[in-house]
Amino acid sequence: MMKWIQPLALGIALVACSGQEAAELTVDEVLARHVEVTGGAEAIDGLRNLRLAVEVVEPDFTVNGDYRATRDGRMQVDIFADSARVFSEGIDEQGGWQQGGDGGEVTQATGLATAILARGIDFNIFGLHDLEERGHRAVLRDPETIDGTDYQVVELIMADGFQRRFYINSETWLIERHREVSALHPDLDAEERPAETVEGDYRAMCGVLRSTTTRKIDLETGEEIQRTRVTDFDCNVDPATLEIARYEDE
Repeated sequence: MMKWIQPLALGIALVACSGQEAAELTVDEVLARHVEVTGGAEAIDGLRNLRLAVEVVEPDFTVNGDYRATRDGRMQVDIFADSARVFSEGIDEQGGWQQGGDGGEVTQATGLATAILARGIDFNIFGLHDLEERGHRAVLRDPETIDGTDYQVVELIMADGFQRRFYINSETWLIERHREVSALHPDLDAEERPAETVEGDYRAMCGVLRSTTTRKIDLETGEEIQRTRVTDFDCNVDPATLEIARYEDE
């Protein structure tokens, strides 16, 4: 049903900058190179909606998610364990909501939970070239070398105050890592800890390269705390087929 392609030739063709030259770039130039290799602004702006089937592995459990998001700000994710829906949350015209599985009460999500879901729309649907228009800003930090790879470091400061550092490979211009201080499951444990997420296996979704695997590591302990893998995806489908709606009638 889905075509998995990897148009990375453009990224290879753009390896025209040495590490020294890359260090002299402005933040706008770094973002422009990244946007170009991931498909270009036109392709990213054409991404109207996205549906991802995701496997999530943590030390104590493995679940599967059905994630949907739209450019107009709606989203929903249903979490399944052993084929049973155990949790759902989303954002609709009324704001953020949550439900503890089939038959559970639908409640309003906390402000923090809603903000996290909204950030997911920003990161999954929009491109880094959309930052300013959406009220966010980017700052270019000093380059870093990690495991022998040179990175341009862009710190994203979002409109709600949340900060994330993107590590953009100075040769491929793809984001390979990001770091932030946050809680993994804030509604269950609000403690915020520094973590690094390693991204990989970029695939084209409606002409836009997106990472399909992540590995999240607690930077204080060095332990892996979460791993995700996109097992299937679709994009720019009939919005009605996304089934973004609260389960009020169950």
